[in-house]
Amino acid sequence: MTAPISSLQSRMQNEDDPRQLPEALREPTVNGRSHSSATREEITSSSAPKQSWLSQRLDGEIDLKHADIVFLFCYFLSGLCDSSVFRAWGCFVSMQTGNTVFLGLGASDYALRQTSKWLKSLVSICSFVIGSCVFSMTRWLNPQKRRTLFSTFTVQGLLLLIAACLLQTGVISGKTTSAPGDGGGGGTGIVLASDPRPDTAMYLDVIPIALVAFQSSGQMAASRLLGFSEIPTTVLTSLYYDLASDPGLLLPLSQNVKRNRRFNAVIGVIAGAIVGGWLSRATGGIEAAMWIATGSKFVIANSWLLWKGKEKAPLGLLSPA
Repeated sequence: MTAPISSLQSRMQNEDDPRQLPEALREPTVNGRSHSSATREEITSSSAPKQSWLSQRLDGEIDLKHADIVFLFCYFLSGLCDSSVFRAWGCFVSMQTGNTVFLGLGASDYALRQTSKWLKSLVSICSFVIGSCVFSMTRWLNPQKRRTLFSTFTVQGLLLLIAACLLQTGVISGKTTSAPGDGGGGGTGIVLASDPRPDTAMYLDVIPIALVAFQSSGQMAASRLLGFSEIPTTVLTSLYYDLASDPGLLLPLSQNVKRNRRFNAVIGVIAGAIVGGWLSRATGGIEAAMWIATGSKFVIANSWLLWKGKEKAPLGLLSPA
């Protein structure tokens, strides 16, 4: 009695398993999948809404090859902005180490406490820290996506645009040369609290400082999140150490990419500082430097849209079960 039952169960299992059916009765397969399954997937994919070219482009990830060039150029922009802002207001917007020293001097030295330099340095530091917190959140949006990079650099460009417009329209003075006795400190950015125009000198000036310092943290966040930790776009002290202590310092150019990036970063800051200082001296203000930085950030933002995409590994054909 047991044998017929076992035979019946075996026959039922064979009918349920298409692999046990004769070849003539098997359902045709497509790339290892049944024809009905493949048809259902095709219907589902065809009924799904198709993304536009721009949406597909924005959702794609960039290829990181040569992306370091963008952040090396950001070093140039850091030097450009820092040299210009220091000439006009006596503080920095990227190099927060210098601002921290100015802040400490303002707290310990009564003569410096009478100036606005410590206040501007404090505003720059706070803006940079807040910007770092905000831009670091892009890690949750996949920092390698074109959409994320385009958005972050567009925001940086808009902040610079606001600062440049405030300076260009004369709402806030960005002059680096002052006539004697006008309370401008001779273009050094150091303004006494007893000056006849303390509101303009000590309070309005912090608006563009805050905007430019905030956007500076965005480029640093992008470089870190994309894996270019050796070129953070704003810091040079640790970069000098890493460059000098590199065991492969004397290796050929093709064998030490990180050393090459650090060296080029130093050149970028120096070049930016030279250009910023020259523009400030030639024009008597920092408007030109701000416009160059603004245009550069918008160019970088749009360049991510045209950047080569990350190559996806081809999906292998499913093997038949």
